[in-house]
Amino acid sequence: MSFDKLTDFSQIEFYLNPEDPYAMDLSGCTLITGFYGIGKIGFIVVNHMITKLGARRIGYIITELIPPFISVKNKSIILPFEIYRAGDIVFVAAFFEPYKNEHRSFARAVVRWAIQEKFSKMILVGGLDSRLRRDENVFAKAVFSQGYREAGYETNLAELDEGLYVTGPLALLLMFAEVYNFPAVAVLSYAERSRPDPIGASHSVDIINDLLKINCGVEELIKEAENIEKEISEMMEATENPATEDPNQRDKGLFM
Repeated sequence: MSFDKLTDFSQIEFYLNPEDPYAMDLSGCTLITGFYGIGKIGFIVVNHMITKLGARRIGYIITELIPPFISVKNKSIILPFEIYRAGDIVFVAAFFEPYKNEHRSFARAVVRWAIQEKFSKMILVGGLDSRLRRDENVFAKAVFSQGYREAGYETNLAELDEGLYVTGPLALLLMFAEVYNFPAVAVLSYAERSRPDPIGASHSVDIINDLLKINCGVEELIKEAENIEKEISEMMEATENPATEDPNQRDKGLFM
């Protein structure tokens, strides 16, 4: 099986499987993605939904500074940035965080690709520091692009408080969605800042279920919370490189 390079945005290359009709027409689909950040919410949600919905890999993304890590699952090599599809939902799965020097170009390329492929909208998933929570009945806050509002999608989620900031790749995706007038919403679940938080991730999945009128269960996230937290912590530790990490470049925002 070969994957053809269909799109190249300033050294960010999108490869889709030309033998898979599932990969050829993405118009009308919803794009979902997320990264690590607070509580590792984006990473947990995207990977859980891919597994739970039985999404199929249809491609991957290659960048100039792609992280030098791969993994293996079900006898297949897992690349840092992969593209999956389940029904009308397409996931960009970032198994490893893009390097900071590529955050801007990566985010811009993803939004431009979504526009080119005629996606209907984009749902971004991240974490919000639980120390900011004031109402125990509110499990997440949202940020909407103007394009999302103009498209008439549901916007009755609690909106992010003024004076707070989104940081990292998620912020840049929202930024370019705003610039290109593309419909995008960021779902930011309250989460523990110091550890992976599968329970917080389950709230994001519940909200996405409501937004898309689907039923992606969260039972595994709740029952296996401790194991998931341990596995992600071990993976993060294995891929860290303290010798080259610049402490001045670490994200210091309250959510991501």
